[in-house]
Amino acid sequence: MRLILIFLIFVSALEAKKDIKVQLRWKHQFQFAGYYMALHKGFYEDINLNVELLEGDEKIDVVKTVLSKKADFGISNSSLILDYMKGLDVLNLGAIFQHSPNILLTTKDFKSPVDLARDGKIALMGGDQDIELKAMFSKEGIDLSKVKFVTNENYFENFIEGKIEAINSYISNEPFVLNQKGLDFKIIDPRDYGLDFYGDTLFTSKLFYNNNYETVSAFRTATLKGWDYALENIEESVDVILKYYNTQNKSKEALIYEANTLKKLINNDLVEIGHINRGRWENIALVYKDLGLVKSLSKFDDFFYIENKKVDLTWFYIYFFISSFSIFIILGIVYYIYKINKKLLKSEKRHKILFQNSASAGLVWKKDYIITDWNEQATKLFGWSASEVIGKSFLDFLIPQDEKFKFDDGLKAIFDDNNLHIFINKNCKKDKSIIICEWYNTKLQSTTDNSSEVVSLAIDITKRFEDEQTLKLQANNDFLTKLPNRLFFENILQKVYSYSKRNSTIFGLAIIDLDGFKAINDIYGHYAGDALLQEISLRFQDCIRAEDTIARIGGDEFAFIFHIGTIKEPYEKIIDRLLQEASKIVVFDGNIKLQVSASIGISFYSKDNDVDTKTLQKQADQAMYLSKTKGKNCFTVFDT
Repeated sequence: MRLILIFLIFVSALEAKKDIKVQLRWKHQFQFAGYYMALHKGFYEDINLNVELLEGDEKIDVVKTVLSKKADFGISNSSLILDYMKGLDVLNLGAIFQHSPNILLTTKDFKSPVDLARDGKIALMGGDQDIELKAMFSKEGIDLSKVKFVTNENYFENFIEGKIEAINSYISNEPFVLNQKGLDFKIIDPRDYGLDFYGDTLFTSKLFYNNNYETVSAFRTATLKGWDYALENIEESVDVILKYYNTQNKSKEALIYEANTLKKLINNDLVEIGHINRGRWENIALVYKDLGLVKSLSKFDDFFYIENKKVDLTWFYIYFFISSFSIFIILGIVYYIYKINKKLLKSEKRHKILFQNSASAGLVWKKDYIITDWNEQATKLFGWSASEVIGKSFLDFLIPQDEKFKFDDGLKAIFDDNNLHIFINKNCKKDKSIIICEWYNTKLQSTTDNSSEVVSLAIDITKRFEDEQTLKLQANNDFLTKLPNRLFFENILQKVYSYSKRNSTIFGLAIIDLDGFKAINDIYGHYAGDALLQEISLRFQDCIRAEDTIARIGGDEFAFIFHIGTIKEPYEKIIDRLLQEASKIVVFDGNIKLQVSASIGISFYSKDNDVDTKTLQKQADQAMYLSKTKGKNCFTVFDT
């Protein structure tokens, strides 16, 4: 009996749940829905954890709470990497929000950091929690010591009453409340100024991790599972919040608005929740360094969580095989060319065997680009058989017509030395489709008539090229409209400015602000507003010339750079067309007619107005406001 009792006590001890405390960074709302659902769907219970969620507020220092062992896990934001660089014992377990919800809400009179810096009071959270907002001012060349930053417990009420001009906000929360109250406001988003920080980030202390590795790993997995569930079941998650966690007395509509807004920022359709991009974190660290918050950057080797457990290696082996195979092909090409050159003098037959059994698409050609050999892999890749192409110039069918002029000098240069020449270019297939190939080319010395030939081997890199182009598009273009974003616009503006200054030419800058856009969002919702912006962006693109640039630089604000030349040529026709296209009706959801107009301000760079790009933007902005005072739906040129 005693042995049985001891056994039961032992089993009970094994089954005892481990108590875990999680410090949230704010009050209960959908921002933490993944943790709620992991708790209420039993995901934590399944791993034998008894999880308590500690509500946060503006007075709670989450990092301090975790490091003082009052909580085991916490939710921070991008400032976590600053804590690490300051020597604090924190471990990044993964970003929940791929993009920060942190924005500045301003009264309608303030549209940019420059406007606010002049005469606006800005309420931010204490410490380093709103660094991305401060960095936005710094990036615009504004001395932070001259900006009126304040901390205020009643910041939202004071903003509504007009006592302060701007407040830090979550794009998922305060805009909904202001819309419900019918109040006018503007949003200044750091992402429009090239500052794309992470939002909520799960972390623990390295001490807790080292002593409780399995608990940390299991908790992280269950939490991410909870987030997946919450985002797939928004209404159910909102009901759980309303029943158990609604300390802020939010309405169901407000929580659903928050959920849909945060889902876009979490971006789980494209990026795995909790994904850690080391390079992006290092860029954020660089912002902190540029602001003087740390003297130097760390190596970050022990800042990121790395799962170190027995896993299914199937996909690793597949990936390893594919990667190794790709490397093998490239090395094989180089080795093959070396071997051909070495063996060719001994055996033309040997050359044939090696060439025809190459793993890459290949052709041999002589002067005038006439094909003398074509292997099976080339037939598989391009579609033509050897009998169809031998004796013909590959320029006549393998290279697109509009690309031929690019190749003459490069192809002729192959005959001048024995080096390996690598090209990346478009190629035609027999089925009329176009692919991108990486070509490895070198000269071969013939033994028969002492004439030179070239062997060219190709790898199809179309998918890789498209992936690279997609990444470039995401970096330089606005996610919603696909127009150039503010950061790319600033780069183009600087280049145009430098060219005009060197060559004494004139260019124009137009700032375009949509009139009545906020009412569209208020009445029909943000999906309608998004559809309107997308359609107007397409129309704007059709209005401009190939050498000009139009970009989305803010919520409903666009910038247009147009080239003039050495004298002020007529530009009114393009501007008038932009006004016309902005005011045309957009049909949304089948039968809802949406309509706005535009107010445009224009400034010109010239010898008579030799100012920098920031001043030029201010001039155009001031002219745009004059257009609004004139009754909107018009343009005004800044009077120098």
